Amino acid sequence: MKPIEVAARVALSVLFFFLGTKIGDIRSKAERSSKCPDVTALAVAPQIFNNVLPAEDCTQVAPVVEMARPKVECQHAYNHRKNLSVLHLGKATVPEDVFSFLHHPSSPAKWSYFLSHTGDWKADTINESPCQEVYLTRTGSRASQPNKCVAVTVIPEGGESMVQQSHRVGFTALNTDQYQKDFPQDYSNPHNNENLLLLPLLKSLHHLKAEFLKKMGDPIDPVTGKRRVAIVMVANEGVMDLLLNFICSAEGVGVDIGSVVVFVGDNKFVSVIENIGAKAVYHPDLGSMPAHAAKGYLDDTFSRMMWFKTTSVYLALSAGFEVMFQDVDLVWLKDPFPYFAERSEDILFMDDGARTPRYTPFFVNSGFYFVKYNERTLYMFEKMMKCGASEIGQTHSHQSVLIRHIAESHHLFGLKVYVLDTKLFPSGQTYHENKNQVKKIIARTFRPYVFHMCWTSNRVDKVIYFKEMGLWYLPDNKDVCNAGKEMLHYALTYGHTSTASIRDKCCLRGKYWPKEEADAA
Repeated sequence: MKPIEVAARVALSVLFFFLGTKIGDIRSKAERSSKCPDVTALAVAPQIFNNVLPAEDCTQVAPVVEMARPKVECQHAYNHRKNLSVLHLGKATVPEDVFSFLHHPSSPAKWSYFLSHTGDWKADTINESPCQEVYLTRTGSRASQPNKCVAVTVIPEGGESMVQQSHRVGFTALNTDQYQKDFPQDYSNPHNNENLLLLPLLKSLHHLKAEFLKKMGDPIDPVTGKRRVAIVMVANEGVMDLLLNFICSAEGVGVDIGSVVVFVGDNKFVSVIENIGAKAVYHPDLGSMPAHAAKGYLDDTFSRMMWFKTTSVYLALSAGFEVMFQDVDLVWLKDPFPYFAERSEDILFMDDGARTPRYTPFFVNSGFYFVKYNERTLYMFEKMMKCGASEIGQTHSHQSVLIRHIAESHHLFGLKVYVLDTKLFPSGQTYHENKNQVKKIIARTFRPYVFHMCWTSNRVDKVIYFKEMGLWYLPDNKDVCNAGKEMLHYALTYGHTSTASIRDKCCLRGKYWPKEEADAA
């Protein structure tokens, strides 16, 4: 091909590209003009009346705009009522100003929307508004994941409910959406374990309480007259090393190991727990538990252990004890009970660190919480126990179900909830996202009350991270200290003849934080 022909073809290609771009631009403007409102008709105002927001690529004249209601006829009864709702934009200071006990500093929100029936709102803070009551809904988000949205709808009077249900949509929900429906659709659902788990429990409840009291004794201390605390845990063969590591840490801070009661899914491991020095509870009507550790978050083993977390707390609470429930993947560095005694709330929870809408509004961690004995907590945990078999089976999440019942109980009769400070009661979020704080703990220049290695997918990684932080108190070269089967063999073979318990053989007491360091910290 001659050079002049090549040049001509290039010129024609450029010309056609230019014409195509212009035609596309003309069509785009035409489409936008049909779906975008006339800019001159938009009134700049701090509220949206019956809003329909313009498309993202429309000209923006203000962060919030007022628009006319679209003319869409609907035969719904509520359509014939006058909608007086007004949406206001204000500073996101409600947690600090009104609900300070719910404030989570990691939230990236700078502004909030307020839905009310008044247009007389001249300020941008809640304290200067004309509102007499405020209901808070938190979107929950992290700065690294700002793609969380909440839809607010006006419900006709009489149709409202305090019951929370959570659902995810969109790309990020593809792998987890099967767990988002809070209630099973029918009793034939394979994840609905109500007949399998709840019925035997209710039939044996009186007997189970009697057995629990036989193990633990009177819930009222005969010397002080105060209500005793039961440290309740759930364990199977696969996590015995994590349980033993906690027992060692609790011994190091002077906690009475006899107040620890562990619910197990296999009667054989009662002897292991008792050899360690704690109490153990087993009964077939509490349900069965797989022997191996959960391979990951939300698997079937994980879900069945979540049922044990529900029944164990209710059983201890209904027997008259105050309850300190915790997972096995914790260590204690200071006795937390004096701190808890200073609080007046009904339940004190560790902050989970997650800010997803599924866990709003409290974002609490269900693996570490302290429950006081009163009529409010008894009601909440009895209701959760009776709902949990089906709800946890469907959602695979004890945490989301627990938060739903907390919110409902708070709404119905004022259950008081306190979320613990993340610096004093850190979790796996601290390990993964606050390395400076982790370094201080490793260097022993700061001493929290506990450390919870959640936010970690499996047992192997939990052990690795505990060792990295100097919070692993078991030797590496003794199988009896690191494997459930070896612990069982020792307890059955030597438990009645040897003066050395598994705790005596395994706890590396020289690694405990010295008491003088604890006082100084």
